[in-house]
Amino acid sequence: MKIAVTGTLIAAAVLFFTTAFGLALIHITDFPYTADIDYLNITESAGMSRDEILMNYNAIMDFLSPFSDKEFKLPTISYTEKAGRHFADCKPLFDSVYFLGATSALILAILAVKKPIGRRTLKVSGAITLAIPALLVAAVAIDFDRTFNLFHKVFFEGETWLFDPEVDNFIKIMPMEFFMHCAIFIALFWVLGAAVQMVIGCSNRKACKF
Repeated sequence: MKIAVTGTLIAAAVLFFTTAFGLALIHITDFPYTADIDYLNITESAGMSRDEILMNYNAIMDFLSPFSDKEFKLPTISYTEKAGRHFADCKPLFDSVYFLGATSALILAILAVKKPIGRRTLKVSGAITLAIPALLVAAVAIDFDRTFNLFHKVFFEGETWLFDPEVDNFIKIMPMEFFMHCAIFIALFWVLGAAVQMVIGCSNRKACKF
């Protein structure tokens, strides 16, 4: 029972840290968005140049940065007051992810230095960590639209996240497929975190038995 509880707590810390790490890479590198501009033909569907698209996308990401205190404003794309409120609601979620990620990283570092984690516990935590991306991939494969909508219904009140592309033109540069790619990108770090735990936990044949 103790191993299961400890493994679950470690898995939660790993998931928070890897989520924040993946989100930070999206923020810093603009990947996968820069690839999606071409892959999803965003310049054609939005009717804008690549430079204009990136300028507006970066304005959104700068606003959502944990180090930013800017007001929400898009350089060349029209948006409604509801869109501004939606992004204002998004920012605390982003800030929370980064805070929980930093806190989890500190906890994991302390555990690694002060209290070495047993191999069996790491196997359990690795298995739990791996179960999360498996569930996500299954949900996306079955019905991404429903999964996407459910996520927004859980984290946002009302229908403030539903927009008309004719008045909120930023929707044209941020298609739903882009968010799916972001989810997959972050899930890859969950898998990597799980793999690291499992490899350490299975460092010898005897230890690899649950």
